Amino acid sequence: MSKLPQGWVSVNIADVAEVNPRKSVDLSPDEFVTFVPMAAVSEITGAIATPMRRPLRQVNKGFTQFAENDVIFAKITPSMENGKAAVAANLTNGIGFGSTEFHVFRSKGAVLPKFLWYFIRQQSFRDNARKVMSGAVGQQRVPADYLRSHPLLLPPIQEQERIVAKIDNLISRSARARSELKKIPSLLAAYKSAVLELAFSGKLTANLRGSNSDTTSGLPEGWTIQRLGDISEIQSGIQVGKRRSGQEELVEVSYLRVANVQRGWLNLDEIKTIFVTPEEKARLLLAQGDVLMNEGGDRDKLGRGGVWNGEVDECIHQNHVFRIRMKPATLPPEFVSHFSNERGQQYFFDEGTQTTNLASISKRKVAALPLPVPPFEEAVEIVRRIERTFMWLDRVAASHGGASQLLEKLDTALLSKAFEGQLIPQNAGDEPASALLERVKAEFVAQPRKIQSRKQIYQGQTREKLMAIERTLEQVLTEAKNWLPAQDVFQRCGIGDGASTEEIERLYSELRDLDLAGKLETEAVNDDQGRKIYDRIRLKAV
Repeated sequence: MSKLPQGWVSVNIADVAEVNPRKSVDLSPDEFVTFVPMAAVSEITGAIATPMRRPLRQVNKGFTQFAENDVIFAKITPSMENGKAAVAANLTNGIGFGSTEFHVFRSKGAVLPKFLWYFIRQQSFRDNARKVMSGAVGQQRVPADYLRSHPLLLPPIQEQERIVAKIDNLISRSARARSELKKIPSLLAAYKSAVLELAFSGKLTANLRGSNSDTTSGLPEGWTIQRLGDISEIQSGIQVGKRRSGQEELVEVSYLRVANVQRGWLNLDEIKTIFVTPEEKARLLLAQGDVLMNEGGDRDKLGRGGVWNGEVDECIHQNHVFRIRMKPATLPPEFVSHFSNERGQQYFFDEGTQTTNLASISKRKVAALPLPVPPFEEAVEIVRRIERTFMWLDRVAASHGGASQLLEKLDTALLSKAFEGQLIPQNAGDEPASALLERVKAEFVAQPRKIQSRKQIYQGQTREKLMAIERTLEQVLTEAKNWLPAQDVFQRCGIGDGASTEEIERLYSELRDLDLAGKLETEAVNDDQGRKIYDRIRLKAV
């Protein structure tokens, strides 16, 4: 960017944050601290989902130390690429230890931890970090010097707060949308199953019969139960690897394997060929409308299949794939395929045999598969209604996929605009970042920050002094002007691990008063799996 936004300044990360500061803690060995293994950091939300409490003596050596509001960043592949980074919050005694594969950023005062966290969570940041990784394959790491020298456009601290609040709001919306979108595939699958259940019970075409009543047999009027072998010809396929000798010349032909025959469709991305005799080719050649059904594989894949529509010229099938050719005016092949993939699954599971590695089902068992057989014209209409509904559902699924990709792009664009100064308007009244930076640099040089436990922070302070530095809940929420995580609210009110019972009671009393006055809004923030991450609070708009 040629021109910086108003009040912004270009810096390196090392100008505003210490990278991997020295260990410094004044606690007894038996006092507890927070412990954060790599697995505890969510790749999706960046939250520390499952922190642990450990005595200091167990973690003081051999682990990475950090403090309240430090930013931790996974330096090793693939955790770094996956986005494992978090703002350390609500640490026991204000101290945390974690995996040695974390880099630690500690703000010097000119950058908000969460602003920095959002910055390093950008896909572009991680992509560039991946390019400078060093080490053996599978053990590559981002060097600390790269992080220290990485450029950062620094806004005024007030603008950082507004940017973070805006990102929080927009990201939470996209997270909710993403959570809802993730439900769609299972809903579509359930809808398809429901349609097939209606189809094979006769309810999908009940209007054609003029009545919803069933016969005493439990079947719709005019329907019968037939064995698959009675209404079709079932053919096993070619044995791959069999030696073929003799005077007869062999011919090369394409053939379908179990991998080609999926549930309801055929995967024709890779079709192999085999040399067979002309007689074998003639006997096994597929014709349009043949139903293909798997004979072997994993137990849950027995009987899965689809309909061959002549997609490849002169193609046969392997012996682990059955070919079912329907007799005229019995059932449409699509009807049989849909039935075997839905209702037939349980039959194949029950009737199949299992060896150590593979399951299989015999031709005799396949022939014994019982099917509901409506009049042929009704069966054709059933297939038409199924296919029409499935076509619509497939369009919904395609739209879902496009929406999910769009959300990812929107999140990326959002962060990009935020760190270029294009997300929110600048405020001429904000203190320029350069002024704050110079002041913070001077203060940092004069007295470098040390890690203090909560106990130390509160030690020696009178109740009057504590009250003087604390702000009321309403003041904090008014200044924020938007949603704040509950834990951030409490911290801004001076309530931490070392808070007294009186301080906590004061805050909750104010919380209750605001709620009773109808001034408060609360909302749960969930991850993509619908699990609550935290609660957030804001004042109601007047």
